[in-house]
Amino acid sequence: MNEAALLQQIKELKQQISKKDIQIIKLEEQVKLLQYLHFGTKSEKLTGEDERTGLLFNEAEDTAFEQNDPQQIEKAKKTIEIGPQTRTVNEKVGRTRIDQSIPREEKVYELTDEEKICDCGHELKCIGEDVTERLKIKPPEVTVIREIKKKYVCENCEGLEREDEKGVITAQGPKHLIPGSMADESFLAWSISEKFEFALPFYRQAIRLKQIGAPIPRATLSNLTVKAGIKCEPIYKLLRPHLLSGPAINGDETRVQVMKEPGRKNQSQSWMWVFLGGPPDQECIVYQYEETRSHDIPYEFLGGYAGLFQSDDYEGYHTAIRKLKNETGSEILHFLCWAHARRYFHRYWESTKKQDKEAKAILDLISALFELEDLRDQYSTKGFLKQRKNKAELIFAELKQKLETLFRQTPSGLSFGKAIAYTLDNWEQLVAYVDHYELTPANNAAERAIRPFVIGRKNWLFSGSPAGAKSSAILYSLVESAKLHNLKPFEYLHYIFRQIPYCLNDDDYAALLHFNVTPEQLQAAR
Repeated sequence: MNEAALLQQIKELKQQISKKDIQIIKLEEQVKLLQYLHFGTKSEKLTGEDERTGLLFNEAEDTAFEQNDPQQIEKAKKTIEIGPQTRTVNEKVGRTRIDQSIPREEKVYELTDEEKICDCGHELKCIGEDVTERLKIKPPEVTVIREIKKKYVCENCEGLEREDEKGVITAQGPKHLIPGSMADESFLAWSISEKFEFALPFYRQAIRLKQIGAPIPRATLSNLTVKAGIKCEPIYKLLRPHLLSGPAINGDETRVQVMKEPGRKNQSQSWMWVFLGGPPDQECIVYQYEETRSHDIPYEFLGGYAGLFQSDDYEGYHTAIRKLKNETGSEILHFLCWAHARRYFHRYWESTKKQDKEAKAILDLISALFELEDLRDQYSTKGFLKQRKNKAELIFAELKQKLETLFRQTPSGLSFGKAIAYTLDNWEQLVAYVDHYELTPANNAAERAIRPFVIGRKNWLFSGSPAGAKSSAILYSLVESAKLHNLKPFEYLHYIFRQIPYCLNDDDYAALLHFNVTPEQLQAAR
């Protein structure tokens, strides 16, 4: 074999070794990533806690490690004057004050008559008092309301001379959300808020109810909830057009298992979609149950909408918006989410046991974009837009330069390379948010909206039927929309459940939308 052939063989062997080295690195990355996903923390926060290596505190223990609430500490700071100078000192931070609206029950403890006499013979004088407040709680109480409707009859003519020809006249009571049901509107509101606000599944509710003397089966609770959801559907149908009338929408979706779907196995995956938007100060959240994750869902939901739409990089959203633009000329601007881009870098950084400095530098730059949102409270709308854009463009320039440099140095098959490529490929849709006050760097609003459903799903695992899943979508929409406007879900549901039987048209139902109801109304209607 001549020298040229040997050199060629050496070159080919080096290429094979290089490919295998990359493959080994890739496989090692996958193993580390799987270990992180299985055993590692699910939080992506970059705080001082990341530097406390070796501390494997859980949530309760971590709270014990740092008792002070940052907001409470800030409130406790005060400025004092020392001669011509001033300095800021921290006052002692005490326990959180109990809400003043909670009724107080006073218990006064006095000295005995003998204790009020001093050893010198004089009577002691009261100079003050020590006041301590302790929370007392009473378990839920169940009351049975017996509705007794008196019946009357005319003994003279037996009703024959009455115009309505009624022999027996029965007193009319109030209308009910579910006529003939044993569940009062307050009971329905309690059960639904327990499940959809606090993620307490029906079988646990049934146990609690049995303990307080009301043994109601979980199947009955489930059926009542489905019926209540159907009664609320006219309000639910008003949410979508209202949401589309706003300047910006956030969208997301998550899996849900639904039993007894026609033509599908119980193990099939269905989807719960969530959209958040609406006019300023009148935002709402719409959950929508569907059997598929098809692009047809956002295509149909966003039909007729013109405005800003922010989501993750799921292809279904891209396809739906392209289709709307091509077929209807829709003026939808689509923006992506920095939180998803950041997640790819964070997972890689975690897989390196937080040792990769380049990944950490990228994470710090992305975090700086989120920190700019704190400027919202410091400026007017125009002032904030200008300040955020000026500062963000400096971060964008540094970040893009770093990414382009690393892109040339990092094999595309590695997770770090994929994270870099994803960010550069979607750069325009990631950075364009800075021109719009309504948007933030991330789609966190939609993720926060869908989180209660995800938490609840861990407890109740699946929906028993398509009707149950649809009812869940309706009730989650009402509960989460109420929370957006600082309404207590139980009070809001109790209020609308009593009003719905008297609604005759869309205007009546519109008056029950969460942004048309005030906490004062709910208090007055108790």
